[in-house]
Amino acid sequence: MQTLITQPSQLEQDLVALHTGTLQSKEWFNQSIMNILKAPTVSSFVKADQIAEVFVSLDAKIDYVKEQQRLLATLKKQLDLAKNSAKVEVSNALFSLGVTKLEGLTISSITATKPTDKSVAKLEILDEDPLLNAGFFTVSVDKEAVEKALLSVDQRAEVEQYACMRIELVHKPATIRINKRKLSAQDESIPLQEVA
Repeated sequence: MQTLITQPSQLEQDLVALHTGTLQSKEWFNQSIMNILKAPTVSSFVKADQIAEVFVSLDAKIDYVKEQQRLLATLKKQLDLAKNSAKVEVSNALFSLGVTKLEGLTISSITATKPTDKSVAKLEILDEDPLLNAGFFTVSVDKEAVEKALLSVDQRAEVEQYACMRIELVHKPATIRINKRKLSAQDESIPLQEVA
């Protein structure tokens, strides 16, 4: 990949200024183009190259920005995963020491939460067409309406052979919560709170 350290030409600067959409930026760009096209001692080949170079340079910069966005998205994902893993590990470490809350000076406290499991209902559509024909749709099957119908006595018969509700176990790992301090920090030591 080319380095992007070189100073852009006047034509490129005027081209980039077109993003403002102002009349002045259009006039500047037009003037830069006309200066190149009207240059009497420059061949038409060189003129074409000069104009094309700004577009090639811009394409290289756009590609560079896209690559940096991709790298930043990857980095953000890695940092989010690392942060969530670290919260689980800190929570596990605190619980292994019998601690549920750790008071701080610059932050209010770190509170450890135990892992939890909860059951959530998950709708599964077995046959969409009869549900659509019975009026349970928006643009596709209206899953919320089908859920309500399955849970109601009056409408259950209309949908029960085409959809069912399952209970799934959702695991939420142990984590911590960092509580920001609302008042100014005090310099005295604060003891760890033991698990009851």
